[in-house]
Amino acid sequence: MASYDEVIPPGKAGTIRASIHTSNYRGPVVKSITVTSDDPAKSFVALNVSLEIVGSVNVLPMATVQMAPRLKGFSSPAKVLIRKDPTEKGTLDLGGLVASKPWLKLTSRKVTSDEPAEEGLPAAQPGDVVISLLVDAPPVGTHMESITFKTGLHREPEVTVPVMVTVRPAVYLQPKDLILNPPAGPASAATGQVLGTVREDLDPKSLAVVSDSPAFAARVEPSGERAFRIVVDWSGATPSAPTETSLHVRAGGESVDLPVRVNLARKEAAP
Repeated sequence: MASYDEVIPPGKAGTIRASIHTSNYRGPVVKSITVTSDDPAKSFVALNVSLEIVGSVNVLPMATVQMAPRLKGFSSPAKVLIRKDPTEKGTLDLGGLVASKPWLKLTSRKVTSDEPAEEGLPAAQPGDVVISLLVDAPPVGTHMESITFKTGLHREPEVTVPVMVTVRPAVYLQPKDLILNPPAGPASAATGQVLGTVREDLDPKSLAVVSDSPAFAARVEPSGERAFRIVVDWSGATPSAPTETSLHVRAGGESVDLPVRVNLARKEAAP
């Protein structure tokens, strides 16, 4: 809702105007307007505005698509059903289907006969359109994307559906970087560890760790079905020994990098 400021002279009647942007809303919506005045008995009045926002189509089962593709593997698409709103005139003619990212792959099909409900979708009716979404090598992280299509209908010639894609890394590490603290004194070695888990769709037996530097030796110790710990030993026996490196933690053909460094400030501060 856009704000609108208007001063009404004392003792005069006036009209309060407000614009409501409905493009991102569907169904029942309640908004509020606050009216302020110089009346000492009642300096402000709150007004509620109730709306029933009707578009050209309904996006089922909900108006936002959420995908976590690596929980079920890349072969399991997310689906939404597009149905013409019963109060809209004309025929749904879905076209111009595009995604906000090239790694979000889309297909659509028009329903020609009654179809039973399936996982994640209600029963389909003739005239509905089913959109399937697949991902192809998306980057790790949470991405707010969208799909857009034309409807061929009057109220909403074009509709955009938000899509949230959450892609987890092959392994989850805690902490995400490792600092090794040498013991006080002249010792030239340090040890530390990180904890981790392997993603559900990957084989824990495929886990491997490679170090960029021979001064940092890493070993994997399983601590559960998918849980593990990585123990890192640093040997700084020579003055030229590196104090920083990266460990490459691999599982199922994917890799996560773990930065490792030695806290020499603590060693130098020792008496």
